[in-house]
Amino acid sequence: MQGYEHTESTSELDRFPREEFSFLPHVVQLLDKVSSGKNEIEIRNMTKKLKEKFQRCHQILQELPGADLSREEQEVLLRTEKELLEKKRAARRKYSELPIMQSK
Repeated sequence: MQGYEHTESTSELDRFPREEFSFLPHVVQLLDKVSSGKNEIEIRNMTKKLKEKFQRCHQILQELPGADLSREEQEVLLRTEKELLEKKRAARRKYSELPIMQSK
């Protein structure tokens, strides 16, 4: 876990392209074409696109924050981040209760 600095925002998960990991429709289309035995050029193009899709997914997974960490290391990092968040929330509550922060 050393050397890992958490710099990614939680909104990173919102931008995670889950639809990129949907392979079944592409595989079924490719198998239909192969079983028909027609249009080798189209089969070749579909195979190339599927391979490119696999490569994009591999790239996404390689760039995923924390993917280089073990499950245990991710859990430790998560606990640490949650503790830090709770400390910041407590500090915010404390400061919001100061007389200067109270509006009349």
